[in-house]
Amino acid sequence: MQIDLFDTGRYGLMALPWKRRLKNRGLPSLQALIQNETTWIGELCAMEDEAHAESAPEAFELFMNDLEKIGLPARQFKSLMPAYRYKQNPLTASKVAHLPMLSQVKGKMDSLQLALPNSKVMLASEPASPNRLAAPLNFDDISQGGRLTPHTAGQIGEDSVENVLSRLRIKYLTQFTAPFIGWGKSNQSRVDFKVAAFDDEPLDRGFYIEVKWRNRQQSADDNLTALLHNIEAWYDLPTLVLYDGEGAVKDAYETVRYQMDQKRRKLGDKLLAVMTYNEFVLWAQTQLGQQEVAA
Repeated sequence: MQIDLFDTGRYGLMALPWKRRLKNRGLPSLQALIQNETTWIGELCAMEDEAHAESAPEAFELFMNDLEKIGLPARQFKSLMPAYRYKQNPLTASKVAHLPMLSQVKGKMDSLQLALPNSKVMLASEPASPNRLAAPLNFDDISQGGRLTPHTAGQIGEDSVENVLSRLRIKYLTQFTAPFIGWGKSNQSRVDFKVAAFDDEPLDRGFYIEVKWRNRQQSADDNLTALLHNIEAWYDLPTLVLYDGEGAVKDAYETVRYQMDQKRRKLGDKLLAVMTYNEFVLWAQTQLGQQEVAA
């Protein structure tokens, strides 16, 4: 809420002092009042719903009685609960969106005899199919169907790796800006993961993880070939390559892995291994292990 909403010039002698007062404390307090009232009544509504879900509505009534006993206006709170529900309901919210305070919403509901829609109306208003299939269900050949965009497929792969590292409490950085510029790059290269150092070679300076997650089958993988060249020429830490995804499970995977194995003779210690995601999970669990959390 901004002071500009008020035409303080009309207040005459009080214009300047009131403008300062409103700007410094008045309007922030009013905004907090509106927010806190909404939050508090929302919590009461949630508690009432929980009590009914557990078939214990009397527990909520006892709680409201306790509020009354300590001097709080429980009846006033309860009278605002329908207004909160009305303001939050997607079928009715637009009718009172211009009213910031629940007491105003209650006033409009009372004067126009407004009420929340019944359960049948609510069910009818919900979309029949909130989710959409990419293709007809097929459990005989799960590879058949739609295809994710390369970005989405890659993000799923990186998220899977990050989940493993986080679960094992391994320190790491994502999308690490490396101290080199790879082939065909104009800026410093980004590595999917930089994992912190371990207490033994060859991981005593840390290592990189590069994720190549393929959602389309292909006999050759130019991106993976380019990655090999960059690892050989530029990478300053040993690197683990994860190559997986629906498009990497048949001939393409075997071809690329063969290329990687052949290339390893030149890469030396720069290439740790080429793994599928399942192999990575097993390797990380059994050889990296779960790290202790510093006290």
